[in-house]
Amino acid sequence: MLIATAGHVDHGKTLVVRALTGMDTDRLPEEKARGLSIDLGFAYRDFGDGVSLGFVDVPGHEKFIRNMLAGVAAIDFGLLVVAADDGVMPQTREHLAILDLMGLTRGAAALTKTDRVPGERVAEVGAEIRALLACTGLAGAAVLPVCALTGEGLAALEAHLVQSARALDARSPAGHFRLAVDRAFTVTGAGVVATGAAFSGRVAVGDRLLVQPRGGRVRVRGVQAGHRGVDSGRAGQRLALNLSGAGRETLRRGDWVVGEGLARTTRRIDVRLRVLAGESRPLRHWTPGHVHIGSAFLGARAALLDAREIAPGGDGFAQLHLDRPALAAAGDRFILRDQSGRRTVGGGRVVDPFPPARGRARPERLAALR
Repeated sequence: MLIATAGHVDHGKTLVVRALTGMDTDRLPEEKARGLSIDLGFAYRDFGDGVSLGFVDVPGHEKFIRNMLAGVAAIDFGLLVVAADDGVMPQTREHLAILDLMGLTRGAAALTKTDRVPGERVAEVGAEIRALLACTGLAGAAVLPVCALTGEGLAALEAHLVQSARALDARSPAGHFRLAVDRAFTVTGAGVVATGAAFSGRVAVGDRLLVQPRGGRVRVRGVQAGHRGVDSGRAGQRLALNLSGAGRETLRRGDWVVGEGLARTTRRIDVRLRVLAGESRPLRHWTPGHVHIGSAFLGARAALLDAREIAPGGDGFAQLHLDRPALAAAGDRFILRDQSGRRTVGGGRVVDPFPPARGRARPERLAALR
């Protein structure tokens, strides 16, 4: 089960992951020096009997929301982390809104730093979290008080995560292989390695793949899942692929490594778009912004198809016009942020990644989208 942390800066996400796995997800020198997560961190723990937990630890600071978005595209479970002393904060709300726009319905909340406040405060913040979750796909999710420093409550949180993993249906490996690249680096003696979440299909040593949207060809020299070398990987896993035929400079976050059947990219995507209820004004036709899909970050304009505007809390069909080619598939989730990249506006689901060139808002086309 792939789990993404979410929550405000300095609420203890990295410490909780370290306490659960024994792994420190802060890998950059600047993260060590500043004591906060800047980029994505990854940790794993194998419980045996086919139960493995993979954690994507995301940065909580608003300046690094773009990095956070690259890590939540293909997760199974959201772990909202809220500190008992601060309570619900702005990035708590934005991160939860993003998880909801991504269609997440499995998750829990870790109420951290319980050693710093009296029991009455723990109960108060717990009630605040439940009220916040009630308006999302995570309504009714467990709220578990923990203290990562003393270990109090960690056993209950661990048991809940393991139970959730056991109840999770394995993702179907049908379709062409697709991996959204969130890191690419060079290992001495091995060559280029790309890591990311596998959205669909299977991959095995020896497979020949494409790097999209640029179309370069690569061959799989090795596969790792959960820091272990394996012969093959599949949808629903975080994988590291050792690739030949690609230099480090030809792979970057936002790329896809895909099966050879996925050679077609797009610059127009028809979507079902929901605007966050907290927005102060409607989203109007041809509004510029930024789209996050997979691990990619692209400039875009939203052409509304069945109305001239979408009110806060409302939804409708739109066609996203992207500033460069992208890879997308029907059912993929996306997030729309404002033109400055500072505020989440809405998000939704891809309906058709290859819409017709003309007649995007004709009645028969809208009927087909519906």
